[in-house]
Amino acid sequence: MVRNAMLNAVSFQYLLLDSYARLGLSEDELAVSLMLDHLLEQGNTFITADMLSLKMTFSSSKIDGIMSSLMKKGFLVYETGKDKKMTTSLGPLKERCRQEFSDALTREGYDQDNPKKQEQAQALISLFEEKWSRTLSPIENQYISEWLDSGFSEEEIRNALLDTLTTRKKTIKAVDRALVNRRKQSDIELEGASGVSDHWDKSVQETVEAARSLWDKGSK
Repeated sequence: MVRNAMLNAVSFQYLLLDSYARLGLSEDELAVSLMLDHLLEQGNTFITADMLSLKMTFSSSKIDGIMSSLMKKGFLVYETGKDKKMTTSLGPLKERCRQEFSDALTREGYDQDNPKKQEQAQALISLFEEKWSRTLSPIENQYISEWLDSGFSEEEIRNALLDTLTTRKKTIKAVDRALVNRRKQSDIELEGASGVSDHWDKSVQETVEAARSLWDKGSK
């Protein structure tokens, strides 16, 4: 029940922005998907590349290629209803986004079996909320949990947070970048090279700031 309530509280737009990289979508495919959803929400049932080009800076031919890619990936479908009319649907993409978010919640639930990690995560969450003067979203909490899972210490995460505060960047993405840069710098100083990737945690949400209103939405 709690899981379903959280899923229902989060908009498709947020879920898509949250998971598009993990799903293998490009930024162009993301933009077209968001515009498709916008037009569908406006009551349009059959959407073409020409229609999208009127709302976007992409040419009709480019959009046509992007839509074809979305169809090949199984995220966009055209369906024929009982009235024989063709309709555009992002149903498969919406289902994949919901599944991605559900999986993240499941992984977060597993952490409850590790008291030490839970204690570390809670201490960090409290620190983040104090420094940012707001409540963290579930995805931001998951971000902290994944850092700990990946071997970053509580001290490293704390220092990365403090680094971003000096530049007034209060986002999870900024802290992640600072954390990875710190680890790379430390590796280079100790070993002359680093195996840490610049895209170390690209699967985690680049637009996590959009989750600020999640708890308010879920409580309504």
